[in-house]
Amino acid sequence: MHGDHRRFRPSIHAGIIVLGVLLLTPSLWSGFWLDDFFYIAACEGETLVSRAETPSEAGAPVDRRRDPSWKQLPFFVGDERVTAGLAEQGHYPWWIHDSLLIAVFRPLAMLLIRIDHALFGHGAVGYHLHSLVWWLATLLAWGFVLRRVLPGAVGLLALLLFAIDDVHVLPVAWIANRNALVALAPVLLALWAHIRWREDGWRPGRWLAAAGMAVGLLGSEIALSAIAYLVAYELCGAPVKGARARCAGLAPVFALGIVYIVVYRLAGCGTAGCGLYVHPLHDPVRFLIRAVTNIPTLLTSGIAGISADFWFVVPASRPILVAAGYAALGGLLVLLRGVWSDLDAGHRRAVRWLLCGSGLAMLPTVGTFPSDRMVFIPGMGLAAALATVLLHAWRSWRGRHARRLGRAGRAGRNERRVRRRWWLWVAGGWLALVHLALAPFFSIYIQRVIHQQTVWSREIACSQVVHDARDKQTVLIYCPDYLVALYLPMLIDFLEIPAPASWRTLSLAPYAHTLRRPAPRILELEVAAGGVMLRSVFEELYRDRQHQLRPGDGLDRGLFRAEILAGTDDGPSRVAFHFDRDLDDPSLEFLVWQGGELRPAVLPAVGDTVSYTWSVGPGGF
Repeated sequence: MHGDHRRFRPSIHAGIIVLGVLLLTPSLWSGFWLDDFFYIAACEGETLVSRAETPSEAGAPVDRRRDPSWKQLPFFVGDERVTAGLAEQGHYPWWIHDSLLIAVFRPLAMLLIRIDHALFGHGAVGYHLHSLVWWLATLLAWGFVLRRVLPGAVGLLALLLFAIDDVHVLPVAWIANRNALVALAPVLLALWAHIRWREDGWRPGRWLAAAGMAVGLLGSEIALSAIAYLVAYELCGAPVKGARARCAGLAPVFALGIVYIVVYRLAGCGTAGCGLYVHPLHDPVRFLIRAVTNIPTLLTSGIAGISADFWFVVPASRPILVAAGYAALGGLLVLLRGVWSDLDAGHRRAVRWLLCGSGLAMLPTVGTFPSDRMVFIPGMGLAAALATVLLHAWRSWRGRHARRLGRAGRAGRNERRVRRRWWLWVAGGWLALVHLALAPFFSIYIQRVIHQQTVWSREIACSQVVHDARDKQTVLIYCPDYLVALYLPMLIDFLEIPAPASWRTLSLAPYAHTLRRPAPRILELEVAAGGVMLRSVFEELYRDRQHQLRPGDGLDRGLFRAEILAGTDDGPSRVAFHFDRDLDDPSLEFLVWQGGELRPAVLPAVGDTVSYTWSVGPGGF
């Protein structure tokens, strides 16, 4: 492969990297979004754990060991007493499982956000500029790897496909997701150093590779997906023979993996009770089922360009996404087989281990729901395969065009082979349309959507409706959009405007609802026929199906007691809320999302009902 290095033109290489950075510069004006407010609050010493009841109020101390300053603060602490206390105060939805735990080990990423906060405070532009620097580092590191393993034209095209891919918007534009860049950039440099050690005998490369992987793991658990490429290189790409030599190359990976798992567990990190995350050791059957459906969904996005986000935006599309993913994978393999004989040995070897690495990189993401941002790291290997197909489709088309003009000729077998490649031109045209022509426009569009959502969220937070609810126990009867139902209180705190005393959402289910009032202090909320509660993505975040609420179950949440009246195996369909005071009490404020806006809710008289229709919110739900 060394002879191909000179074909990797530095000027084009630099131009692609500059293009990739410029394409995401609109993210500088994205502002803070979703979990960003949680991180800012953590930097200012204000966490949900700190809001838990004090020892004098609860009679027992909060376990602060779950919230040490040297790791990322947990979203959910896994402590039944603390979680129940926070739910009673209105900081968590009423259906949360009291043992819910989501805590991840990202000390480096959290440290960088703390540095941003110290430098920029509430100025989001500085944070986003920092993210762009990490994006630049990622592109440079991936370019170094491609220069080592792929011929010039294919490597440049693979770098271009990666640089302009719209699935990279969230890791760059969403500050809370920057940890993916912090994890990936050092691991890519580790991969480059490892390849130099294997192929050039560069001894420092072995130790630099170990150091890069360690830094990546400090950034985020997402580094495990990136390290999968180094594993794939050793298994089917390194120019060594024998199991002993390959085990020697993998030894640092296994050693780091053991240390990482031990530290991760000692730090109290992990997940439990959450419907969005499945642990492969705790529930291997569900993990396998998710692998069968989630991996092809990610492939649909990475190969065919059909967004994996449809998985939770349009649940009815899930079977289509899975089928399309298997078809896309099969089609890509057929296309590669068709051009395989035209590739030199080095090119074949690179595509083989990069595709293997892409597959392995998907495994750590299987435990959660599929989305485009999960294609970020697996997309590197897919980009190499797609670049191979695109380049050969272009060369085949160009050869056909030259023949027509009489500037080139092919005889016998070669001419017949080119004529049979109409399928390559069709596939190449589609891939070029999706990954080269449309991807940059989708990147700009997604950044615009994020900016719009931040603007709309601020407008709602500063609206008269929210202002009138200040210092009141606020109950949002129905809102299917997580931006309003779950994240609006954090935005209100961030803006330091008069806030409600509590914010409690009764239902996020994406269906029409009926509200009944059988007694002065009781409300009954029922979803439309065929619908259930607690099954949408952001409802399952707080409770998994193993701890499903069934008819007869009740949860005491301070202001009210929720009682499940009816439901199916999929979830509750009718819930009664027994309030501790009359619903006309002036300390209460009832709101509802209707007609695309947040409105004061007019409660029905005792014995009457009122219906609510589904309407989209600022987050698109």
